[in-house]
Amino acid sequence: MEQNSEILPVDEALLAWCDKEHLLRTQVEAEDAEHIVEIVRPPLVLLSAREDDVRSLPNPDALGYPEKRLSEMTLNDYHLFLLRWATRAVDAGLVQCFVCKEPLRNRDLDAPWDGIFISEALVGWLFIHFDCKRGLQREIKGRNPFELTPRPPEAFDVSQD
Repeated sequence: MEQNSEILPVDEALLAWCDKEHLLRTQVEAEDAEHIVEIVRPPLVLLSAREDDVRSLPNPDALGYPEKRLSEMTLNDYHLFLLRWATRAVDAGLVQCFVCKEPLRNRDLDAPWDGIFISEALVGWLFIHFDCKRGLQREIKGRNPFELTPRPPEAFDVSQD
């Protein structure tokens, strides 16, 4: 029996951390008993609901994150890092609310936003206005991590708050 593993481009340290945190999703495809392919997907970052705005996870070590090294992080630590990274992405004008599709803005008191971690079939982070959270389930329904192709994450400076 032939078995292959397909892993999206992600550095080994980040992939190992995702495995340790039980964040990887696996899909097995079999053409026949001789050809089995195992596809592994790490979590995604969704900058909007558009397929073009899917990113692979940023590595805090590669971006100079000063709080903790990736190998020392818990999932909660990574949430904090990713929130800092997302704040830079919002500043750069790259993020839209996953539900209403409007651009997110930092320091917008009329439309504050939040990062949401989805941990079911689609594992990853997305960003949304507080007032739009009720519509989220409708928007993520039917999304499959194996049908999305992430682009590399932007290399924002996360060295300072």
